[in-house]
Amino acid sequence: MEPILYLKFANLNPDKIFTSIEPFAKEPFADSLIVIASKNSLIKLYNFAGSKNSTVGKLIHRSEDKLIKQIAQISQLENPLMYFPFLDNIISGKQSTDSIKKMISTGTDVYDSIGYYKLLVQTAIQYSNRLNNGDTAIGYYGSNGLLFMLKNKAYDHFVKRINDLHESTELVRMKAIQPLGVIELYYMMVMTDDVIYTSSYRNSFNRMLILMGKKARGDSLFVAVNYDHFRKFIKMAANYNKLDTFLKTMPTDAAESIMYKFVKGLETAPLEDAVDVADSYSSITDKKLQESILKNIANNETEITKAENKRGTIIYKLLRTVFQSLSDSTIDLTKEFKIPPIFTVDNKYMQNENGKIIGQVFFYGDKDGRAFYPRFRASFSPKEWKVVDKPEWMEATAIKGNVIIYANKALNNDANLDDTAQIHLIKYFDEQKIKPMMVVHRGHSYWLPRTMDRMPGDAKIVLLGSCGGYQNLNKILELNPDAHIISTKEIGAGDINGPIFSYMLQAFNKGEDLGWIKMWKTLGQNFSKDASKDVRKSWESYVPPYKNLGAIFLKAYNIKAYE
Repeated sequence: MEPILYLKFANLNPDKIFTSIEPFAKEPFADSLIVIASKNSLIKLYNFAGSKNSTVGKLIHRSEDKLIKQIAQISQLENPLMYFPFLDNIISGKQSTDSIKKMISTGTDVYDSIGYYKLLVQTAIQYSNRLNNGDTAIGYYGSNGLLFMLKNKAYDHFVKRINDLHESTELVRMKAIQPLGVIELYYMMVMTDDVIYTSSYRNSFNRMLILMGKKARGDSLFVAVNYDHFRKFIKMAANYNKLDTFLKTMPTDAAESIMYKFVKGLETAPLEDAVDVADSYSSITDKKLQESILKNIANNETEITKAENKRGTIIYKLLRTVFQSLSDSTIDLTKEFKIPPIFTVDNKYMQNENGKIIGQVFFYGDKDGRAFYPRFRASFSPKEWKVVDKPEWMEATAIKGNVIIYANKALNNDANLDDTAQIHLIKYFDEQKIKPMMVVHRGHSYWLPRTMDRMPGDAKIVLLGSCGGYQNLNKILELNPDAHIISTKEIGAGDINGPIFSYMLQAFNKGEDLGWIKMWKTLGQNFSKDASKDVRKSWESYVPPYKNLGAIFLKAYNIKAYE
């Protein structure tokens, strides 16, 4: 390309200058184009400045532009990515690199993980206030940005440690979060909603309330963080059955105001916020609060529709209709939103081309897995099932039905044998062209990421038998868009998972369709008679597919938004 043509190209496409200017680095206009490119993206400037000896890096470091020189200097500091979340404050003079350097490991100095995390939290609050006013700070989003770094540090320094010590005493386990105050715990929880274990969350939440004190108010906490990620916090509290506890820390009128704000402004908020609202609704036990939320959503729908805001109208109409469907059986979400049925699963829908319903069960060879696998194996009666035991898995074929179940054996995890068994079973599926339509995860929540990585995709039913499986619905739906998902908000229990799985198998083997409401009512009656209080309590935390409102909302939105 001729220089004159490139100059025209660059002026039309300033976002592409950094990646295309190298062949024209010696042209007289190169320096001025670097200034133009920098104004277009300070983040790209920061990234390219890190490679000081590259062609583009040399252009950046020779620039006389004051801002470019400042960013170029920051990019050459030791551990430069650690400074990136604070780039906006550094450029504006609100923060010095020296104040940050004190916390970052340089040479023989020790990295102050607590101080660095607290600084991230303080900066997040500052930036969120600007975001509320329509101003996005440099380095807030994106790789190595503030949110990215805050999530990583919250997990690496705190949540991972208390997750890993899940079998230790609470005193030992929660030692890692002892230095954190109320606001730091708040951010730690909301930034790790997809990886924090149920018990880790509950212990952290309880500690936060203790630190707040008896006279402290939850609404004051939201004010202190500028309502940053407050919908995520409410969703998590609802999902872990802690929302009522939190709302009781404030007067009734303040709680109502919080929940009003919870459903307000969704037309301009990220879609994730609307999903959080949907996820929370079925978890709220206070009927008056549910009625108030529904009323506010209906009012917002009317207001937004008058304003001719298409996105907002879709969001609020979907939320209203989905919420009303829980108590109004005349509302047909399948007809209304063109999504697959949510209250039933047809037998034919589950069958492959040979009329078979294939299921896969993931077991893990830790202590609990090795204890439960024999009970699982014994649940397949010889009168009803033909079971073949292979070295690494079992195959159970219904004698009077069309269901075939494959389950890897809970072989020794310390020797990685359960991992190998799963890999070999999946390889067998590929060779035999077998695709499971029903997937069951039997294991702790820390094994769930591996199960999700190995799911066949497009499964029609997914049973998450792990603690806090409810927090992973969105990820499951990315892999299985039309899946009916059974999950639990708190502690998964083998005494619950077994009967759920058996009920589904019996229905399919009889050639029947599966009705979730009937199934949940029947199992609920059975569990209510159970002698074990722990079993009864565990059952109350399980969520049937038709109450996975966030998943239902997301399916419907993805259809409606592109009509």
